[in-house]
Amino acid sequence: MSNTAGNGGSNPLMQAAATPVTPKYVYDPASGSYRLQAFTTPGCNNDFPDDPAAYARLAALWSQNVDGFTRQAITGNPWNSLYSAAQTAYYDPLSTPIPKGSGAVDVAWIAFPNRLIQYLGQNQVPPNPYNLPQSALFALADSGELSRYPIPEVRCPQPDWSGQLQPFGPYGPRGWLDEYCEFSVVRNAQNKITRIDFTCENPEYFQTLWRISPERVCAVYEQALNTGAPQDQWITVGVADLQLVDPASGQPVIDPETNRPAYNPLNRFNTTTFCVRSGTPAQRSGGAMHLTATPNTLQTELGLGAGATVQRSAGNTDPQALICCGQYGQNFRNSDPHIGQSINLAVGAGTNISLADPPGLYIQMPSFAQYQLPADPKLPPGASAADCWHIIRGFEHVTDEITGARFPGSFILHAAFQIPQDWIDAGVSFTVGDITIAGAPIEYGSQVQATLEIALFGRPIVPPPQPAPALPCVTSPSVVTEAQPLQILFQNVWDAYYGTTVNTPSGVTMSLASNSSIIPPTLYPGEKNVALALTYAAPTGEKPLPPEQWPTVYFTNADGSIDGKVSTKVTGFTGTVTYAVPGNTYPSASQLLNLSVSVAATAAAGVRGVVIVPAGQSFSASLTPAPAFLVVASSSTAA
Repeated sequence: MSNTAGNGGSNPLMQAAATPVTPKYVYDPASGSYRLQAFTTPGCNNDFPDDPAAYARLAALWSQNVDGFTRQAITGNPWNSLYSAAQTAYYDPLSTPIPKGSGAVDVAWIAFPNRLIQYLGQNQVPPNPYNLPQSALFALADSGELSRYPIPEVRCPQPDWSGQLQPFGPYGPRGWLDEYCEFSVVRNAQNKITRIDFTCENPEYFQTLWRISPERVCAVYEQALNTGAPQDQWITVGVADLQLVDPASGQPVIDPETNRPAYNPLNRFNTTTFCVRSGTPAQRSGGAMHLTATPNTLQTELGLGAGATVQRSAGNTDPQALICCGQYGQNFRNSDPHIGQSINLAVGAGTNISLADPPGLYIQMPSFAQYQLPADPKLPPGASAADCWHIIRGFEHVTDEITGARFPGSFILHAAFQIPQDWIDAGVSFTVGDITIAGAPIEYGSQVQATLEIALFGRPIVPPPQPAPALPCVTSPSVVTEAQPLQILFQNVWDAYYGTTVNTPSGVTMSLASNSSIIPPTLYPGEKNVALALTYAAPTGEKPLPPEQWPTVYFTNADGSIDGKVSTKVTGFTGTVTYAVPGNTYPSASQLLNLSVSVAATAAAGVRGVVIVPAGQSFSASLTPAPAFLVVASSSTAA
């Protein structure tokens, strides 16, 4: 097993030694507690090892985004659900003291997608009509060709195979890999696997890094996908390879925040489960750089964590029943039900909890017990299958600043399974496809995926003495009176995302908007008439509206009051837009408001919430703003 930063070249990320970033805590000896100053970049990774100033800008923007996700998670859903709001047993580590010695606990699960097993595999309860052996599931996990395998629309409390069926989701070029671990496979001319790239990196981080430097994102791609690969298979990545393109004009979409091209998360080097590394550099494609399945987002994971803290009047001891009751994730995944019950039990035992910094989901070291290398006299003495596991981004071990001890697991972001260079230099003739697991040759990337786990790290602390009472299961009110804000983007970026159609192995096309991110746009003091697009879930009975019945939109301060320095005019309304709001498994119908937003020159810097007030109603303190929907930058940072 190796942990390397690369194999040379001009890429600074391939030259720099990998050193974890140290999280920023302040210790108060009077209270014996720590206070986190800012959220740390995923895996304590530093993508600007040669540029401290750029890393500082990235770290500040990343912390701002994660703080917004955290506040959204704690807010829950007070708009169109009952018993899922004010999830305060999930604490914000930026504002909550952490007692000295409060250790982190790991919650881990198998990375192979359990929903394939539940809905298609053998000996399941309830039984499915397909009854496929594990070898067939491995093949489907690599191909995603699931169009012949619809699953029940009703899946809570159990799949109802007698009812209506729907295509297997999530959709997308790797959508079915929904355990927060995706992979891409390189094969040789004999169709044998030579390399498998695994990633658990969240898409929000790459969107954030792109806003700081598209060129550095290109360097990260090259470093990750070229490390350890034969030089004649290396890729060269430029901004044009990763940028968002307008589907009508074919031109780059310019992000008004940066005046640079926007990012396309499903670019040619981060899509599908297979790679092309032959031909000219322009013909090469494929790779796994960050997660693409629509529910595989950090924002959703934080929301799941907060939702699972709520004690329920039923289902607390059954992970599938609890997730159906709390409606905080997708049942029958390995991840969501297990995460939810682990958090729920910790809170039920008398603690509050949050994800330990740096928040994220991380690849763990595989179990190599059932791996067997071919007999080859050129193998170095003591060689083992573990030597084929290469940590490319992140770290096997990270020290916990709160306890001074190692975290109880790894913080691996990206790893590759491939034959080590020293074996090749020694004359070893076999490749990954000749290694066996449980006696079977590695024909699919998912065979290796099934031997590793993904984990998150929670940090429980003793809460206030009055625990929240148990609540009934989440349900919908008979009449929804408030509009739920869902997502906001610059209008031209939204138009390109929503207008781009993605073909998928499942046979269901999807909108690229499903792979956008819940990151608020940034405006500068003095900007006028900036076009934004706001999607939302409408109150009961709202239909296509004439202009005089369009709702009013207000951006709000931290205390929930209207920010009079940010003026908003609704300029358009669309009754139905259909996409998977990032974090959701399936597409659904939402509504869209076109906004024209102006920021006064005297507006204070900071993050704003948003409230949508239906026509005929007035703003009131009883309305709950959706946190972190707009950022007003410091005037000193204006472009």
